[in-house]
Amino acid sequence: MNEKFITEVLQLAIGCWNLDHTQCKQFDCGLRILLQNYEIKECCTDIMDIEKSYIQYLQLFLVRKKTEGKSDRTLEQYQLHLSKLLQKLNKSLDKITEDDLFLYLAWYQKTRNVSNTYLDNMRLVFSSFFTWCNNKGYISKNPTIGLEPIKSEKKIKKPFSDEELEKLRRVCTQERDIALIEFLYSTGVRASELIALNRSDVDFIGKSVVVFGKGSKEREVYLTATASLHLKEYLNNRTDDNDALFVGLRKPNKRLTVAGLEHIIKDLGKSAGVDNCHPHRFRRTMATNVLRKGAPLEEVKELLGHTKLDTTMIYCSISRDNVKYTHQRLMSA
Repeated sequence: MNEKFITEVLQLAIGCWNLDHTQCKQFDCGLRILLQNYEIKECCTDIMDIEKSYIQYLQLFLVRKKTEGKSDRTLEQYQLHLSKLLQKLNKSLDKITEDDLFLYLAWYQKTRNVSNTYLDNMRLVFSSFFTWCNNKGYISKNPTIGLEPIKSEKKIKKPFSDEELEKLRRVCTQERDIALIEFLYSTGVRASELIALNRSDVDFIGKSVVVFGKGSKEREVYLTATASLHLKEYLNNRTDDNDALFVGLRKPNKRLTVAGLEHIIKDLGKSAGVDNCHPHRFRRTMATNVLRKGAPLEEVKELLGHTKLDTTMIYCSISRDNVKYTHQRLMSA
């Protein structure tokens, strides 16, 4: 009962004071220390509803995930998919079966025409929620245990070629845009990470930038001499007083949004004749190129801010020519 009480108090605290990840952790720890010598019991009433609404458990789950450092975007996806599922099934949690989830996924794919990759991400959300409910004792059986991963075709997403990068550089008419391109390519940061950066996060002497990535994890990324030069020129020529590292060109020069960044890169791609041009492709290009030039996979993982090496491999496309050359070099007599 203490666990449920702590989660509910955390939910209330987050709602009242908008606590960040670090504050949530500290509050959670303090509550647990305080309640070590206490046992919390829920009051019983004659009118108590035996089958409590799923909304209560969903909110508790989201609070717990927030304290674990999940991003707001991830929490939104959790709430979106779980709310739709639970509303569609219209059952109490302990009566939801594996067949219910399987049929819902099949129905969703048919009506929404989503990819297998998207559908498997939904399955992972369901698994996380029902596994948590089962571990906490809110349901007696986890209905997602028998749900197999949904296979999808593994397509190698190509990085920019050297020629494509040069084409993008040549169509830049604003110092901000060339600074953006060089910054994205040099650091390999996510779009959400870039728009959150401030001028003070950049160390031009050490040519490094402090980034807060997924799960509020801090890491250091690095600027090439070219990226550093263009970024410095862009910042020196700005006349606004916005702390944001990158802003819009029109007054009042607001901080760039993810959508705004994507629009800028897409337009540059159209002008340069480069297809499939988006911010995340620079991340993949950086990772692939440093790996090709001999960087250990572990170091690339740190640059990208990944937790697992498997995730890093998704971003790193190695050409067959590189593999062939390495084999010949290592296997030659």
